[in-house]
Amino acid sequence: MDVVMLAAGTSSRMGRTNKMLLPYNGMSMVCHCCLQALKFLQHYSDKTGEKCTLIVVTGYRSASVQKALQPCKAFIEKTDARLEMLIIENKDYRKGQFSSAKTGVAQVQESSAFFISLADMPLVRADNYEVLVPLLEDHDAVRPFCLQDGNSIPGHPVLHAYRLKDIITKCPDDWTVSRILKKADVIEKLFNDSAFFRDIDSLQDFQSIS
Repeated sequence: MDVVMLAAGTSSRMGRTNKMLLPYNGMSMVCHCCLQALKFLQHYSDKTGEKCTLIVVTGYRSASVQKALQPCKAFIEKTDARLEMLIIENKDYRKGQFSSAKTGVAQVQESSAFFISLADMPLVRADNYEVLVPLLEDHDAVRPFCLQDGNSIPGHPVLHAYRLKDIITKCPDDWTVSRILKKADVIEKLFNDSAFFRDIDSLQDFQSIS
């Protein structure tokens, strides 16, 4: 099992602030999000014996984001799980989020199911990953949804079967993962849990959860 964590965006709606580095629970937001993913992967590895990798895709102010991930490296060093973190810089991050998704997914290990997660969703906990895993079975993907004003709203993280790796990495940069999933066998699971849907796009968003 792998988790691809997207942390490459420019935080364009934050002005000069890089939202990845905003403080949350005593650390940077990107570090908090990655630690939750690592806690999930640690538990999964302990349970299955599989090697698990957190693949973090950086881009905008990459050096600062990588420095902020030091507590994640310390977490890995303290665990006996078959766990590692791989940090990949997407130099084409300005092409958009799908470019970063492709960069990360290209590093997914052979035959591994994988999550695509966002580093601006600090409410996502390790158990949010856990609850999606048993739903995958023989399907292409599992995606959390919620009902809002009668509409079905998609969330993150999204769990993908390994066979989607080649499809994602071979699509043009102007595609999206959601576009690919529209033609796939996707389990759309409804949740009443805001963690799956609250991303941080503005300082107002951040202040509302701080």
